[in-house]
Amino acid sequence: MTRPALFPDDRGVIVAIDHPLYMWPAKGLEDRRALIERVVAAGADGVIAAYGTIRDHWHAFDDARRILKLDLKALSVGPYRDGDHAVSWSVDDAVRIGADAVLSFVQVGCPDELSALSAAARIAAAADTAGIPYVCEIMPVASEHYPDPYDPEVIAACARAAAELGAHVVKTTIPRPPEAIAAAAACGVPVFLAGGDPRPSEAAFLQQIAAGIGAGARGVAIGRNVWGSAEPGVVVAQLRALVHGGD
Repeated sequence: MTRPALFPDDRGVIVAIDHPLYMWPAKGLEDRRALIERVVAAGADGVIAAYGTIRDHWHAFDDARRILKLDLKALSVGPYRDGDHAVSWSVDDAVRIGADAVLSFVQVGCPDELSALSAAARIAAAADTAGIPYVCEIMPVASEHYPDPYDPEVIAACARAAAELGAHVVKTTIPRPPEAIAAAAACGVPVFLAGGDPRPSEAAFLQQIAAGIGAGARGVAIGRNVWGSAEPGVVVAQLRALVHGGD
């Protein structure tokens, strides 16, 4: 069976704008349509968004892949708080609104880990049936079992588990050092680097991305470090140069 491809060459710059599902305020995401149009014009290959955003602003995505986030968590107003995620939409919902791919989140080390892994397995199978790609966002969180969520071996274990579950693309944490993503990139499916928390230094952030891409990551899936920037389009263009080699 052929694996559905998110991008023709498995490389891409994805911008994640799903954050208002579970956190607010999200400075930079007040006008979601304007932000989508801005990053797509700058060369974003895909956008991770919530059901309502894809349904209501479908045309704003233009040729960028519409990636529907299938799960959500309790809403945080003010400081972000961790919590369980629940799958709330289906692959059928994604197909109905014209999404090109689906995504769900697995936090390895959290109490809901097993249920999230089980949900990921079912989503992967349903995505195969529908013929659309499934992006498994899987990453360790600081916990008793995983005191260092940037441990390259743990991140590699997450990526391999996602591949075994049937994911078509893996989104995961940038390890320390970022070159160590090579172990995760050997999992057999394309690995994309998550942006994580906002970085105080844009230059250092881009250096990390460059190192990860050089070590085998196929792309990026970044939220706050794009839409939280004063110039989201500039950041997308810089990421595109790293991922696609300035094509």
